[in-house]
Amino acid sequence: MEYIKKQVHTCFHCGNTGLLKFIGKTEWKDEDIAKDGAGNIINYTLIEHEDWYVFECPVCNKPVIISEYVLDVAETPAEYKTEYPTIAVSPIGVPKEIYSAFEAAVKTKGIDHSICLLSLRRVLEMICKEKGAVGKDLEKKIDDLIEKKVFPPMIEDACWIIRQMGNDAAHADKITLYSYDVEQVIGYVATIIDYLYSLPYRVEKMKTKIQERKRTSKKTDENKENK
Repeated sequence: MEYIKKQVHTCFHCGNTGLLKFIGKTEWKDEDIAKDGAGNIINYTLIEHEDWYVFECPVCNKPVIISEYVLDVAETPAEYKTEYPTIAVSPIGVPKEIYSAFEAAVKTKGIDHSICLLSLRRVLEMICKEKGAVGKDLEKKIDDLIEKKVFPPMIEDACWIIRQMGNDAAHADKITLYSYDVEQVIGYVATIIDYLYSLPYRVEKMKTKIQERKRTSKKTDENKENK
């Protein structure tokens, strides 16, 4: 707990990065407890647990919630995530440079709408480059990834919106940009990142977990039969 309290965190309400004021904590545990006939604990296993830490941003005075998750039975390292206000994507499985660019873009949403939208357009360009898109401009690169089925057809319109809003941001002196528009574009970019990077990682991780559980169960059954 002391570790996370002393860490530098980002408030995605206003973009402030620094030490936040710790307010409180709540926790959840999944435990396997075996008791004897008298109710005494004879075996205890902590399967997994998750803690939520509530902070207050010293700049905008709004709440920030950070979660810490550990799969104890597998002795995995703790996973930290900003639960509120959400950045919309987890860094797990996402190329570092793409996540950093997306994170930087989101930090500017409360500072300058134009900068945020231009930065989000840049994230889309980085994704296209990372996926090996071919084309003379962003529009052609998006078409290339759709043709290669890297992007599903349903993402085509989202990419069009991201690209157009980025273009509009470059001429923001003529166009009024609203917070709602920025939040929508953030959500679209987050969806693309999740689809291409985070979701495959989570699915593979869950698949591996299920397969390992099946192997463990089978091995246990075989050991019982051999006794």
